Amino acid sequence: MAKKKTTTTTRTTTHTTTNNDIIKFCGYWGLIIAAIAALLSFIFGLLHICGIDISWSGRVIGLCNTISQIALLVTVILAAYRYMRGKSVVYRAFFWVAVIFVILGLIGLNLGF
Repeated sequence: MAKKKTTTTTRTTTHTTTNNDIIKFCGYWGLIIAAIAALLSFIFGLLHICGIDISWSGRVIGLCNTISQIALLVTVILAAYRYMRGKSVVYRAFFWVAVIFVILGLIGLNLGF
């Protein structure tokens, strides 16, 4: 009678799980903060139409929008990084150039803040 061979494989998923948790966390809170910013913008817009002008409302909305943009961009950058990790050098170069442009754009938008 022939002996049966058994093979065992071990997988470690801690890195993937941690990375997925960060993506989920940033995506969730980015969405929540974006919803809060949209609600505040709506409320302050209604108040402005009614004749009530709040001088600091623009800064509050801008701050909420900036925080939500950062959280959503971290989510997208991490997901895109996982996608391009196994691709050719051209994909990786486009990725890093795009990340630099996004960061510069985010800084440029907030200089007037």
